[in-house]
Amino acid sequence: MKKNKKICIVTRAMINGGAERVIAQLANYFVKNGVVCSIITIDEATVEYELDTRINVDPIGKKSDSKIKDRFFRYAELRKRILQVKPDVVLSMPEDIGIYVILALIGSKIPVYVSERNNPWVMPDVRVTRLLRSVAYPFAKGIIFQTEMAKSFFPQNIQRKGIVLQNPVDIARIPKPYTGKRRKVFVAVGRLEKQKNFSMLIRAFSKFYEKEKSYKLMIYGEGRERSNLESLVKQFSLDDVIFLPGRNRDVLNEINDASAFILSSDYEGMPNALIEAMCMEMPVISTDCPSGGPRELIKNRENGMLIPVGDEEALVDALNSITDLAFAEKMAKKSGELRYSLTSVSIFENWKKYLFCE
Repeated sequence: MKKNKKICIVTRAMINGGAERVIAQLANYFVKNGVVCSIITIDEATVEYELDTRINVDPIGKKSDSKIKDRFFRYAELRKRILQVKPDVVLSMPEDIGIYVILALIGSKIPVYVSERNNPWVMPDVRVTRLLRSVAYPFAKGIIFQTEMAKSFFPQNIQRKGIVLQNPVDIARIPKPYTGKRRKVFVAVGRLEKQKNFSMLIRAFSKFYEKEKSYKLMIYGEGRERSNLESLVKQFSLDDVIFLPGRNRDVLNEINDASAFILSSDYEGMPNALIEAMCMEMPVISTDCPSGGPRELIKNRENGMLIPVGDEEALVDALNSITDLAFAEKMAKKSGELRYSLTSVSIFENWKKYLFCE
């Protein structure tokens, strides 16, 4: 009898985030197609995504109060657990986790793949981890990139073992496009971190609001920038207009009838939140940020709007453009075409074929 293939996916934690969403979608697809799948989390046990009951989630957690010892012991434990599972392949993401997974499994003869999830010119943002990347990546079986621009960062020996794969999107999770009159609300979804540059979005919206008093702004997510963003909102006296409601597990249904989705990031990989908004036929505005994900999704003023990174005035102009409802609706209809290409089962299959060398 032919043995079922086995994969172990390693990540930081299965809490809200783009990489974690991809992991959940891939893991569910794998087990439904006969692959034995387990997930090992370096951090906490919390799972915020719906997973097939056949998927085992195995958290490691804190091992020492010393930061250096804690990392060493966590990855020593990771090696031990993976050797017990004996998977055919290990997939790790995001890249800062993958670097240490490769190093932990050197000599195990288990092939390790890393999924690069961000702009490699900037991330990982810890200097030591960036140096270790150049040591670790030659030992990886393969590297999965989100864009050709991200792939181009690396030397030829890494590019040769790499591949650009689209993010899989689970059609079952995407609400049907909204058809009624849209609420006068702009929405953004992401971690409240400097990378997302929500401060620029707040400043731009405050200028827009001076003339358009009927609109509101909702920024969904949590992170280290919450207090700074709340202070900025107070500074503009817009507490009753700009809201930071935190994470929402049903965020796609929550934002489906909004006037537009805004991505204001300084850099991204291939942003899942933007993809999902476009699949929902929402009007979208995005910075043309490296490593090129938004540019690969959006044709400016056809299926969305691209603005320069950090350009506050361009964002104000884009928000004003959305008030032209006919223009916004025309873009939204075009953006929805991604629903048919990016939710294709072939994208899941491409990941499976690459990981298992089929």
